[in-house]
Amino acid sequence: MIAGRHSDPALRLLIEADPDDVDLDDADQDDKRLDVPGVRIHAGKALLILAGEGALAAAYAPRFAEVHCHNAYHPQHAAALTTTRSAGLANVRCVLGDLPCAERTGNSQNPPDKEGEGETLLSPIRYPEGTFDAIAFRLGQGTALLNAVLAESFRLLKPGGALMVAGHNQEGIKSFAKRAEAHFGNQSMAGLKSGCRLLRYRKESKHPVDPVAAPRYFHPVRLELEIPGSRRIEYLTKPGIFAYRATDPGTALLAKHLPDCAGKSVLDLGCGSGALSLAAFALGADSVLASDSSAIAIACTAANFTAQDRAGNTHCGDLGQGLEGGFDLVLCNPPFHKDGETDYGLPERILNAIWKQLRPGGEAYLVANQFLDYSTLAQRVFGEASILVRDPGYLIHRMVKAA
Repeated sequence: MIAGRHSDPALRLLIEADPDDVDLDDADQDDKRLDVPGVRIHAGKALLILAGEGALAAAYAPRFAEVHCHNAYHPQHAAALTTTRSAGLANVRCVLGDLPCAERTGNSQNPPDKEGEGETLLSPIRYPEGTFDAIAFRLGQGTALLNAVLAESFRLLKPGGALMVAGHNQEGIKSFAKRAEAHFGNQSMAGLKSGCRLLRYRKESKHPVDPVAAPRYFHPVRLELEIPGSRRIEYLTKPGIFAYRATDPGTALLAKHLPDCAGKSVLDLGCGSGALSLAAFALGADSVLASDSSAIAIACTAANFTAQDRAGNTHCGDLGQGLEGGFDLVLCNPPFHKDGETDYGLPERILNAIWKQLRPGGEAYLVANQFLDYSTLAQRVFGEASILVRDPGYLIHRMVKAA
């Protein structure tokens, strides 16, 4: 069984939980159940936020008529698609994007914020309020994200619907529990295993009892990037994207040493908010494609292209997977962490991905921390590779694909 093999004890609690313990608000409870041999199915909907690779969706699918399996990162989304399709789970809809949220009134492209904070950068995944009977969430990190999950889950749940949250004690589940209990006005312990807790909250009132601080998750943060020989450019970013509080020093350094992009086709690999994509346009690029494994980053980059009136394209995929290549120039400020740990295997995978995307004779500019040995690997992959700039903490590598 998928659930029994899963190594994450918190996710295992969610998988093994019984979502049948959800009150459907209609009086005719019997009419809200679908009888199939051995299983009782709600004729309702479940939302799984940041659901992972499909095991949670497989656990919920037999009990709900419709399951929305959300992920924000392409690798997890692709794995969930594979899992659900191979299991024949026709009632599971896998969705890729920023956190789901409740629809606001007003312009659908840029709805006003309920808290009156002005412009809001909302998720493209929107549902009417009161859509779901159950919502499940494996505890993530970041106050803005957690407050957004609480606020949006309350809006998205039907009256009597339940939010199920699981997390490890060391991940802050206890502090989250205090906020969630105050917001919903109730809490019950639904499971305890291996230092992890499974908590259940019910929507028992029309409005939150003691609302969490106004979630800043969906609001844009405005930053600036200096481009020598061009104007300073303003760009939007937001929580959920790397370096959203201030421009990353590596990005700022690379922007100062970009080549002339006039007439070139440019790939911004690992684009984040798309700052380097905007820089390439400012330096004359003929076309720019921004790629990232994070759908949050892609949505933000697309918003920046629109705000700057740039005809840039976006692509959500892991290290440019699915792209046809043939670019004149690749720009990259790559990550070096995976699940909070330095991933020393990333540099080789990134360089191979860059080589694949360049046309013969094309060049790449990559900025990285000095402790990562890109130089040796770049010589092996490209042959023609050099360090263009040395800066305290960072190096800019220039590589050319042999013609």
